[in-house]
Amino acid sequence: MSLATLPFELLCEILVSCDVDTLYRCALVCSTFKEAALPSLYRTITLKTVHQVGEGLNFGALETLDKYIHLRSYVREVKFFFVLSDYVRRTRHTNPDQRVPQNIWVNSLAKLLHIHSFTFCHIPFFSYPQSQNRFLPIPHEIIDVTTAALSNCNELNELNLLYRATPSDISRLSHLKNVRHIRLGLPSREVLVMIRPWIEQCDSFSVRDAYALDSLATIRPHVANLTTLHIGPHHALSNRDLLQLLHCTSKLQEVDVFYDNFLNVQMVGLSIYIISMHHGFDAFQLNKESRSSLSLKYLHKVVLRHQGVSNKSQFMELFNWLEIVILASPLQSISILSDDGRECNFAMPLMNLLAKKPQLEFLNIPQVVLRHPSLRTLFGRLRSLRVLSIMLVDVNILSFYSSASPGELSFNLSALYLRSNRNTCPYSLTTSQLRQTVLSLRGSAGYLRRLSQEKQTWKALWTSGPQTGRQGVDPLKDEYGSYGDATEEDGW
Repeated sequence: MSLATLPFELLCEILVSCDVDTLYRCALVCSTFKEAALPSLYRTITLKTVHQVGEGLNFGALETLDKYIHLRSYVREVKFFFVLSDYVRRTRHTNPDQRVPQNIWVNSLAKLLHIHSFTFCHIPFFSYPQSQNRFLPIPHEIIDVTTAALSNCNELNELNLLYRATPSDISRLSHLKNVRHIRLGLPSREVLVMIRPWIEQCDSFSVRDAYALDSLATIRPHVANLTTLHIGPHHALSNRDLLQLLHCTSKLQEVDVFYDNFLNVQMVGLSIYIISMHHGFDAFQLNKESRSSLSLKYLHKVVLRHQGVSNKSQFMELFNWLEIVILASPLQSISILSDDGRECNFAMPLMNLLAKKPQLEFLNIPQVVLRHPSLRTLFGRLRSLRVLSIMLVDVNILSFYSSASPGELSFNLSALYLRSNRNTCPYSLTTSQLRQTVLSLRGSAGYLRRLSQEKQTWKALWTSGPQTGRQGVDPLKDEYGSYGDATEEDGW
């Protein structure tokens, strides 16, 4: 089929899977490509404050949608990026007669009836996104008018409040009755208390910076209906507290949790004693018989971020904790990421644990040091594995297959993320050894490309095909879309 005879609807469907840069390039090819690319380009629009506009508000996307009305029905996500300091400066020194009437953009926003997700995000002025002041408040008048505009968006089910929300903000936004997915940036304890009735109605709840989560009582009674739970760093929950929290989430399908070893009470081997449950539950010992008490039968995705785990006993403790969480689960995806960059040199207990999950498809362990036995276990037992992210400490590790018997190992990967040290494992030596390994295990070499090379380290991505859509920066983001900011803190 030639391009001239390609149905327009099919062309639109093809472009849906393209990244933004590709869509922009397509829009410049010809008028047909432009018309086909515009719906995908406007699936996500951005509203932001800028210096050049009198009131400090730049809503050019809404102006375009007012001009091309047919594109409104394609908008699914709106992101509001706000710079508080610039907004205050602009509104303070601008003549009121010169300001843009608020109802103009509010009315335009209210006409986007098919929005699924809305994000409020504060951007620090002249600062990096990871800086300490990235979560600042947004003026109440902005929250008020935006809530009014979104009140008729019945398909809105996701709300991301990546700023320092106040209890009054939660009170206003709670009128958006169909929201089932909530993500908070830096909530205060008062906000967590205010939002608890809302959590009970949600499927997904996320706290990016959980410093206000200082006790189980704050949220444990309200998480029973969640299918997705994310708890970021700075909380005050020990390993035992986290287990008690997960004990209340029998419907959980995905969990992303920060395991802070500095808060933990030492648990010895398999005799782990948990503090008595509330409401008359007896204290129980998590041995082989009682571990089934934590029955997460639907849990298929785990992201475990940890800090303060450094020696063998601490890693064994972490793996014991993980085993309790995933024991009854049909686990398909797991990421274990070191927030403080500490490497794990005790991989075999983890490999033996994961070998019990033959349905595992995604494994992201970039700080776990693997040796020959570990890789033989991976490729011998996990035959469903499609995506693997690991660290190489020695190029000779890639020859793990040499002592295996025919049919013992299976290489069914579609993507392999590699990171290593230039001194101990040069990239130039890795390419030839990896090619030899892949040829021996799967019969075709695939495609390897270096993503970055710094003074001491390099990163590379191997894929089974030439065009996979993977950027290679973050395995989680490549696999699950807009998962979060890909940073070194995320382990890649």
